[in-house]
Amino acid sequence: MSDSIVKGISKETIDEWKTKYGDLLMVTLGDEQYVYRSMKRFEYKTIMSNPDANRSFNEEKIIQMCVLHPQFDQARIHISKAGTVSTLVELIMAASNFGINEEPVKL
Repeated sequence: MSDSIVKGISKETIDEWKTKYGDLLMVTLGDEQYVYRSMKRFEYKTIMSNPDANRSFNEEKIIQMCVLHPQFDQARIHISKAGTVSTLVELIMAASNFGINEEPVKL
């Protein structure tokens, strides 16, 4: 029996991902568990540098890069519930320090 809290993923795999990517996060949307990581600045700039890309295209690239489990390919993206991709992107962006999580302190 696996010690992992993520169905279908061994503790060893989680540890390998942590070594490679740093902090990992998990969220359950509906009945599906998703493991994801934050995005580095150069990764963000690479995705955003495509002048022909639209928001939907960029969102799909972000989840394909940062969601480690389950892996997102075009088939999974197309059968996902309507809000899954956008919700995962919001969580990835928050983990990547986009937005304000704390109130600034007046000095």
